[in-house]
Amino acid sequence: MKRVLPLALILLATTAHAGIDVLSQAGDAVTEIELEKAKKLLDPLDAKIPGVAFEQARLAMYHGDCDEAAKKLAPANVQTLPDAGPLLNIARDCMRAMAGTVTVKDELHGVHVRFQDDADAALASLIGETVEKQRAVLAKELGVEMPKPTRVDVVRDQFSLSAMTGLAYEAARTTGTVAIAKWGRVIMISPRAPSLGYAWRDTLAHELTHLALSRGTFDRAPLWLQEGVAKRQETRWRAPLPSDDAVPADVVAAVGLAKDLGKPLDGIGPSIALLPSAKQAMVVYAEVTSFVRFIAGDRAGEPGAVTDKDTLPKLVKAYAKGLDTDKALLEVTGKDLKAWDAVWRPWVAGKKGKLPPQVGLDDPKSKDAVKQEMKTEGDARRAFRLGQLLLGRDHVKAARLRLDPLAAAHVGDPLINAFIARARLADGDPDGAKALLDPKTLIGDLGLWWSARATSLLATGQPKAEVVDAWTHAIGHDPLSPDAACGWAEAKGLPALESWLETAVTGLCSAARARQLPKMGQD
Repeated sequence: MKRVLPLALILLATTAHAGIDVLSQAGDAVTEIELEKAKKLLDPLDAKIPGVAFEQARLAMYHGDCDEAAKKLAPANVQTLPDAGPLLNIARDCMRAMAGTVTVKDELHGVHVRFQDDADAALASLIGETVEKQRAVLAKELGVEMPKPTRVDVVRDQFSLSAMTGLAYEAARTTGTVAIAKWGRVIMISPRAPSLGYAWRDTLAHELTHLALSRGTFDRAPLWLQEGVAKRQETRWRAPLPSDDAVPADVVAAVGLAKDLGKPLDGIGPSIALLPSAKQAMVVYAEVTSFVRFIAGDRAGEPGAVTDKDTLPKLVKAYAKGLDTDKALLEVTGKDLKAWDAVWRPWVAGKKGKLPPQVGLDDPKSKDAVKQEMKTEGDARRAFRLGQLLLGRDHVKAARLRLDPLAAAHVGDPLINAFIARARLADGDPDGAKALLDPKTLIGDLGLWWSARATSLLATGQPKAEVVDAWTHAIGHDPLSPDAACGWAEAKGLPALESWLETAVTGLCSAARARQLPKMGQD
């Protein structure tokens, strides 16, 4: 929640002699996630004063104590403050959502994780490793040192995500929101909630970047900078993959802007999650990512782009001083937002190119073409589904007859190629499986695809480091599926893992087995 000290709060605090300077300092300390400092500032103040009670409630939310926050916000005089009513509603929803949670304290990585469902507790160490690596990246590339412990909440579904954050459920569902940085923590949906998982470790790194920007700028960074930097940073905690830029943000932005799906950088609204469609959210994410890379030094050598790779940490410091966007950009880069926009838009327009059909930004087709395409896609879907069902019932030869012909027309499709590869593996053809699973051709990521790649690499005697790398990516997308978790845990001949990681992978396999899901493709 963006913290703006309300006028009513200031007046109430001043009238009661609470010390408005101290109260403001306490509020800033909460925003910075300096929770001990905030407590020391608030403790001597009179808790009966509405403004003090409000800041104590915010501090409680940052500690994850929704019951205490609701208690502080409930009095009628506190509810006269402009932000108190919405915060009370969130606190009460949070109380219900997080009753009976399990907390795991990973002291090795300096992370405390609260699980709404103890079936997810096996994720704790991998969450910790991701956080630890991203903290180092944020310190180096944004100049923001994150405090310890880092707090993460893992919830069951988007209903709980909505309850914990105040984001409307319909908005979360429309834009596919799976995590939010709020209350000094990351609140994210369990990777077992979607049927095939999601890139939960990159998502965690994305949200940690939001926390760092909030801390480093006193929550003054505009939305375009918040989202653009978070998208830029979300994969920098790990080694890059060819698929990271298989669909370049510059091209998506150029195509989307040409179709009038973009937004002015300073007119996105309060949140990308509140945009009316997933397609527009995708274009706006691409827009802000492209722009941030342009001014962050990533496009040095391109006409008009920034060459200083320290631009982002300098901007963070400028916002921390209280400068607005135009003054901050002027101080750091010599141009304000309007001037940069005038340079970047013509540049990005020149990046327009053809996108894969999966992106969903193709030009409209003729009725005849659409009709033929629908027939072709319908035939492919039927063949794919039949192949899934046959494979699920161990009719491997029959499954291959339906699935193999789909390979040529679906290069890079992670789901189709994962199933074709699984059928080939089951048929004793690991070389044929490996041939389908080249990361350089991959468009989008999927845990099932990485599991199949790991299995094919192991079966064909490829370097063990490549096998472990593939299992790592499988776990990073679908950690609670038997294919990913148990495939790695039960693989033979791999190098020994660090003790904490071996325990984590074994725990994930046990949790995956406990779910007692049928085989993939079986009804």
